[in-house]
Amino acid sequence: MKSVQFPPLLGTLLFAGLLCFYGPAFAAQQVERQLSVQDSPKLSVKVQRGQVQILSWDKQEISVSGTLDEQSEGLVFEQQGNSITLEDKLPRNAQGHGKKGSALTIKVPRELNLTVEGVSADYRLSTLTGELDVALVSGSLSAERLAGHSRLRTVSGDIKSLALAGKSQLDTVSGEIIDDASTGEISYRLVSGDLDAKSDASRIDIEQVSGELHGQFPKVERLTLKSVSGDSQLSLSAEILSASLESVSGDLSLNFSGQTNLGFVIDGGPGGKIVNELSQDKPVKKKYSPRAELKFQTGKGRGEMRVSTISGQVKLGSH
Repeated sequence: MKSVQFPPLLGTLLFAGLLCFYGPAFAAQQVERQLSVQDSPKLSVKVQRGQVQILSWDKQEISVSGTLDEQSEGLVFEQQGNSITLEDKLPRNAQGHGKKGSALTIKVPRELNLTVEGVSADYRLSTLTGELDVALVSGSLSAERLAGHSRLRTVSGDIKSLALAGKSQLDTVSGEIIDDASTGEISYRLVSGDLDAKSDASRIDIEQVSGELHGQFPKVERLTLKSVSGDSQLSLSAEILSASLESVSGDLSLNFSGQTNLGFVIDGGPGGKIVNELSQDKPVKKKYSPRAELKFQTGKGRGEMRVSTISGQVKLGSH
């Protein structure tokens, strides 16, 4: 069998084409570096694409290991005093199509101040305590066992959290939030995403537009809700002390775990409807008024629940 001979110029072009095709596989750089830190270090992380894990360990060091972005200009890992900057630096004109991003694991002391920025990178944070601020664009965020003050934000990425403690704030524009077993104080803010929360927090604040809400809050004492263009189904503690709930163009279903001790003030608003299965009290509609109102008390009335709706149904029940 005769071997195939390519003209020199054609062979050069083919080799160059192969480099272009396989080049990214060779360009990804492995890294493994450490820096010693004092108690409660400040860490700033900026990884734009790929997968990033930030985990705690029992060393007074911050380490980073894994693979840099294929278009990386190098890892920035610098220390000034007890402040650390970690960035997988990309060129301004970096292209995301057909390219793999970073794949990094960052290990840190459990207690720290952390700031994270990402574009399309997915982040996972686990077992951290302190001031924790994460801001992503289209990447998803997974957070578990965070304590202190956590602020977790995305634009179009989903947020999934487990066992958050302390004071937590979860914000997204068009992503979904799934929260489980959080405690302390927590707030949720969504523009066009759904919220599925099973929280043991004592104080809960919710602002939601154009999304569905399913909430199980068996230990909540203070609750605020502002909802527009979405249905809300809430399972609440009978021990709740204070609640202010507002709904526009959406139904609101409230189910209590037992006998409540609340004074209820329900405003049906224009186009609204009130269904009361907690007591025999019936809504009252004044003559020539488009709105129905309901005021009643259960138990000793130690707390207060105010509910208002426009163009939606409010339903009260127990389970």
